[in-house]
Amino acid sequence: MHDPRGHSSPGDTGIAIAQLGLDGTWLTANQCMCDLLGASFEEFSPVPFEQLFQITDAQQENDLRTRLLSHQISQYTSKRRVTLHNAGVSQVDVVFSLTPEGAGVPSIFALVEDLTALRSAEAALKESETARHELARRLTNAQEKERTRIARELHDDIGQSLAILRIQMLRAGQPVSGMIGKRHPSITDLCADLKLLAEKVSRISHQLHSSELEYLGLAVAIQSHCREFSAKYKIAVECSCTNIPEDLDSLLALSLLRIVQEALHNAAKHSKAKSIQVAVKGSDTELSLLIADDGVGFDLEEAKLAAGLGLISMRERIHLADGQFEISSAPGKGTRITARVPLNDAPRELAASAK
Repeated sequence: MHDPRGHSSPGDTGIAIAQLGLDGTWLTANQCMCDLLGASFEEFSPVPFEQLFQITDAQQENDLRTRLLSHQISQYTSKRRVTLHNAGVSQVDVVFSLTPEGAGVPSIFALVEDLTALRSAEAALKESETARHELARRLTNAQEKERTRIARELHDDIGQSLAILRIQMLRAGQPVSGMIGKRHPSITDLCADLKLLAEKVSRISHQLHSSELEYLGLAVAIQSHCREFSAKYKIAVECSCTNIPEDLDSLLALSLLRIVQEALHNAAKHSKAKSIQVAVKGSDTELSLLIADDGVGFDLEEAKLAAGLGLISMRERIHLADGQFEISSAPGKGTRITARVPLNDAPRELAASAK
């Protein structure tokens, strides 16, 4: 506290408080005010309060100050601009009130509220909301594209194949018109075509819903997907799953499986990797996930400017699980994705992201 004139000075309450003369000269100020301005009382007190805390609306300020001094109002709030210590020019709210009558020389109390943290929080919230809206839009578009892809595959591929198979079955074993000794494929021959169709339907169904995850658990589902991925793309995948709880929340398990699937898909599409490591490890308190490849890598800063839906989706799934997500990469040095999620009750929001 500083009390150069002998008046009782405001206490150090965690709020920047000053006692001013009616002409704006400094009488006292607490330590919080000194911290706010980044100077000692002796350093800033020669400068009038109105010069340090600049008025943003002079007319309104004059009206309110006149009403305060004539006891028409007990206090008022004024928005000011001030150069804060290590924060540049910021906006603050200053609450002015008269000191009680009989407390000595008439003076004014000024309580300063620094809005820097509030403005930063508001800006971060706005940025977060914008990002969430963009994510929702892109997810919706992705869902529509996926529905369109599945509908096209069902109609153009499987639907047409079934129609042809039906015709072939009606003609099975019969002579081919105009070709002596030539017969249409037998029922036995057509069974091979039917088997291929069944495999296509199974593949589509597996993409939409993992029965292995539901009935055999996360470890089996991840290992199975890694084997299928390796066989399809001819990329060596080292997969290890240890200490994964048997009673793991189903929505959390699905989120982790989707992250592995998306990361492997991205690796096959972009990385040109020859080998990939996938590791899921559980402890008493958390699950950790590692996906690393030896591919071409990429520039993280450039990727942030145009983050794909897959990367955003992975981050969002871990965020909704109250976990931590990190991706590291550099041109020519491969890509490494790590995630950690606590083993507690999965947040309700996972229900939406896991679909």
